[in-house]
This record gives sequence, structure tokens and C-alpha cells, in this order.
Amino acid sequence: MGCCCGKGNSAVGPLSNIKFTSLNGANSNKNIESSRFSKIGISTTNPLLLIKGYKNKPLLPLEEALKPFNGKIPHLDEQIKEAKSKCHYPSEHNLTHDESAAIYLYSMGGNENSVYNRLQKSWASNSRTQMKPWFKYLKLLKTGLNKLSNVEVEAWQGTFYDKNLEKTLTSNSLKLYTCMSPCSPSVQQAKNDIHGHANSKKILVGYRSVNGKDVTSYTVNNQKEIMIWPGIKLNRSKENEHDEHGSLIFHLTGRKNSRRKKVNQREKHFVCPTIYCHNYCRGGHALNHCYGFSHLSHQCSHHCGPISKCFLCRKHLPNLRECKQCHVVFCEECSTQ
Repeated sequence: MGCCCGKGNSAVGPLSNIKFTSLNGANSNKNIESSRFSKIGISTTNPLLLIKGYKNKPLLPLEEALKPFNGKIPHLDEQIKEAKSKCHYPSEHNLTHDESAAIYLYSMGGNENSVYNRLQKSWASNSRTQMKPWFKYLKLLKTGLNKLSNVEVEAWQGTFYDKNLEKTLTSNSLKLYTCMSPCSPSVQQAKNDIHGHANSKKILVGYRSVNGKDVTSYTVNNQKEIMIWPGIKLNRSKENEHDEHGSLIFHLTGRKNSRRKKVNQREKHFVCPTIYCHNYCRGGHALNHCYGFSHLSHQCSHHCGPISKCFLCRKHLPNLRECKQCHVVFCEECSTQ
């Protein structure tokens, strides 16, 4: 499967703030099936900027999703028919026929006019204009991938040694993001995919906590494969190593989005359970505080018991809220929106 990488050291597209690290291993069309992990799928700017809005597209059959490429990708109809006839369906993960075929189609390399190669070139162009026709297909592909479980193992890619790539991976001044990339759960397989002298110096990258999906059953050759979606911010690890041939081994870890958790907590606010009161918190405050409601905390249960009972569940609890308008007392579980 492709990544956001083109050929060369970096590529700047029409969106001037997008610059993708673009280092491919030694690939040829003849060996594209066996060289799936010889690209380093990282970007120095979030690739999701190129496909912003694809989630809003309707979920369509595979033929409709790829309709913008009719007459532009030779033998597209034959590729779609092959994918639908050979894909893993019915699926134990409840993928639809079209979702499974979308993953299978993306794994079909072998020539310049495959969907895999055409999509990879569009990513490498760094052009939102070139990516827009792919939005409906990406929506179908992502919907299918979402039904697969995340894998916990480290996912690997490799390429021949490149000084610029080493500089990118070690620089603390550059941000790193995942690109749409295939990886192997085996570091040895990633090494084997780098064609050339067995003892040549290489760069190997392992990804952890990037929500990788095991697509092994859904690809052309059933080779063990993990697919990573673009746009996950990466942390560099201090555990970088060298092997006996001087190859560099880097470990990158997906960052947890702690900001999203805080936003979800803020969405929970108190509403007075009294029918005719209509008092409610209007939000816009610090966590664990709601305007118009008093926090009653009484922990002296060993001596005098809880302060009161919840108006709704009637449980004696040490932490309750009181509506300042009608003075009803209730617990958090019974009256939050």
C-alpha cells in the first residue's frame, strides 16, 4: 500500500505549508508486490490537510467511489472486478463487500496504472486538487479499516541509508506524522524487502501506538501486513539502535490526544432534575464546576453519615450538587447532560 512519499528528498506542493519526507527504497514495478515495506511513510506536516473533508463524502459502492477515474486509469473496470471476486468476503469483521474490495484493490500493485500507484502519486504531489477525486474512495477504505481491530505489535518499514532521512528522524525541530503506509510486524521482513546487498547500511523504522490495522486477510498475497492511516503525530524515542551492519533502527510512537479527552469532559454539565425548574449549566467554565450549582462534599460518614440523599436515585452519597434556583440536591450520575 502507498504512503505520502514521492521520489526525491522532499516535495513541496501547492499548499506551501506542506512538506513531505519522501524517501523510497529501491522499488521497481516488477517487485512492487515484494517491496511493500521498503518505504518510510513519514511526513513533516500533517497529510490530513490534503484530504480534509473526505469524511463528509457519502459511502458509495466501489464502482461509484472510483467513478472520477473512469477513462483516466486504464483497465480500472477489470481491476475492480478482480478485487470484488477475490477479496475476503464474507468477512468475520462485518466488512461489506465493497469495503473489503477497496482494501484488496489498494493492495494490487504490479504496474504503473494500478489504483495503488496512482493514489501514491497523488499523495506525492502534495496537491489537494489531485487528492480531491480520491475522497469517496478514501471514505470507503477508511470505513472498512475502522472495523478491524488495532494491532499492538510494533510495525516496521525500511529503506537504504539516507543522510537526509537520518537528519529528519533525529531533528527535534521537525514534527513527524504518519502517512498512509503498509508495514510489517516483522523487522526481518522489512529488512528483506530492501533489495540489494544483504550487508548494506539501512534505516529501519518501527511504529508503536499508531492504531495500525491488521489487513493480512484482505490483501492480494495474504502476507502479514499492518496498515497505518495518515495524520498521527509521532514522538521520537531515545531507544534508537544500530545493528551489526551499521544500520540505524528508529522507534516512533504515536502521541495521545489528551486535549480531546478534556473536551469530552467539558461536554458534561448539570441540569436540574426538577421538572418545573429548568435550571441548567450553560458551559464555558473550568472542569468539575457548573454555574448555577453548588458542590456539596461531606466525607464524615464514620460519624454522622452522608449529608443528604439524591433527589432522583435516593442514594446517600458524600458528593452531591445543589441547584441554586430550587435547592434540589442530586448526584452527578442522575443529572448530567
